[in-house]
Parts: sequence; C-alpha cells; structure tokens
Amino acid sequence: MYKVIMVPTEGSDSEKAVIAVAAKLAQRFKADLRLVRVLSAPTGSETLPPRPVLEITEDAVREERLARLRKLETLGSEVRALGDIRVITALEDGPVAPTLKDYANKFNVDLIVMSSHARGGIKRVTLGSVTDYLIRRTNIPVLVVRPTVSLDGPSHEEKISRITVPLDGSDLAQQILPHVASLALQLNATVTLLRVLTPSTYAQKQIMQPGLPWWDADMAEADAYLADAVRSLTERGVAATKDVILSDNVTDAILDFATSMKADLIAIATRGTGGMSRFVFGTVADELTRRSPVSLLVFHPGTGTIAGEVDASEFQALAVPE
Repeated sequence: MYKVIMVPTEGSDSEKAVIAVAAKLAQRFKADLRLVRVLSAPTGSETLPPRPVLEITEDAVREERLARLRKLETLGSEVRALGDIRVITALEDGPVAPTLKDYANKFNVDLIVMSSHARGGIKRVTLGSVTDYLIRRTNIPVLVVRPTVSLDGPSHEEKISRITVPLDGSDLAQQILPHVASLALQLNATVTLLRVLTPSTYAQKQIMQPGLPWWDADMAEADAYLADAVRSLTERGVAATKDVILSDNVTDAILDFATSMKADLIAIATRGTGGMSRFVFGTVADELTRRSPVSLLVFHPGTGTIAGEVDASEFQALAVPE
C-alpha cells in the first residue's frame, strides 16, 4: 500500500525511534524511504563557531549547509545499514511546513512518519505545528511516533501490536480502515474498533419512553455499524474486535480505552478543516494529537474520495505478509 515514506528530520537524537519505525515500515512495504531536512533562515549557530552577524558570509553559510548535508547523508548511510532499504536524503530550503508539503506532493509520498517530540516547533503536536499543517494541508496519512516505540522491541510495550480505531458512525471515519488494515497485516497487529456514545447522541424521545432503556437503540445501531467494519477487516485476514462504550467525554473515553487495551497506536480520520477542528465529535482529533501517550495515525481524506463504504480496491491491494 505504501510505496514512498517520508521522514522529516532535524538530525537530533530524539528522532532515533521514529527513523527506526520508518525504516522497518519501508522494509516491510518494500517502499522508498525519504529522509528530508528543511533549512529555513540560516542561523550559523549549529555547526559554526560563534561570530558577529556581519561576519556570516556566503562561505560561512555554504559551510554550514555542507555540514548539515554531510550529517544527513551519514544518517542515510546508517539507515541503509539496517537492511535492504532504498534511502534517499534531501536537504531543502524554505519555510519548513510548506516545503515539506511540496516535497511530499512532488515525490508522491503516501505516508509521513514524524516524531512527536522533535525540536524546532514539533515539541508538541498542536495547532500551528508542522505536524498539524501536514495533516490539514495534505491527504497523506501522518504517523506520529512517540519516542520510545519500535517495531521489534523485546517487550510488548515497545511494539505496535495493538491498534485502537475510534469510529463515529460516519463514512469519513471509516476511510482510515484501509490504512489500518495494511499496517495490521504487515505488523501482525490486532485491531479494536471503538464507538463512543455520548448524551448528545441519544434521542430525547427514547429517554422519555417509560420502560425503554435510553441507550438501547443507539447501542444496537452502533454495534451493527462496528460489526460491518469488523467483517470487512476480518475478511482480509485482520484480527479485529469491537466495543461500544458510554461516556460524557469522547476524548477521555478513547484515551482510557486505549490505555486499558494497552494499545500501541490510535488511528483516526479527521475532516482537517479549521485547524483540524472536527472529527465529527468536535475537537477530538486535535485533543488526541495533543494528549495521546501512544503513537497516532491521522488521515485527512481527500474531497475526491467517494463517500460510503470503505473503498474495496484499497483492501484488495492489501496482501497478507508471508
């Protein structure tokens, strides 16, 4: 499913986990791995000794650029040494977020893997960050990796083996499923589909009917909705289960559920409009990106995607790993 994976990098030690995950995914999907660093305004502070601003000449800027390029190429060599991976390194100039977006579109990137604790404006995954910009301004899935995750760690907590997928009953939410299925198959992960019902979703007429539990109809509808999605996944070889829970706070419910299930990844679709302001529930997508203690896969479907059931062609392209 994924042919080109991009990792924005700043060359910091905190990125080791995200690069390791991206490298393993590139191996398993037989995808190209593009390590991209963007230089905005030159500072002369990272690789050059301190000097007065007036002494920052073109030669000094060129020297700093070459130093960063060498560091990036060294990183590329280290990743190639991990296995049979086609690694491409690129040092780009310009404003960070738009430059990464343009690069991803130019080279047909179909998965962006980023660290949630990188430097330079990505310390927090929040509105206005590079991560949020890429989620809102592209239709490329963004995998936000927590620093301690890996794909082959010695303990369960260090592996992506359990995926929680919040669904809200909309067609848009289900469009994350092909990506989840692809990852689950390649990582041999299990998937739990979750529907959270809140008081705002309950029909008032049900509450007023004596003797009828006010949650019955909504619970039954939600369970049937999830059952169809589970069936789509299991028919393709993905181990999937479902759960419906009641809560006054959707985000808290998702995070509590993911914690109780020891999930390693939460996967969501977002409308991506107005600063990622709606995941039908309201600000759930934004809150999850800021608060989730586990890795997060966020997908902003394109406007050209056909509404309705999950695209069967996406599923048919998935192959069960050998």
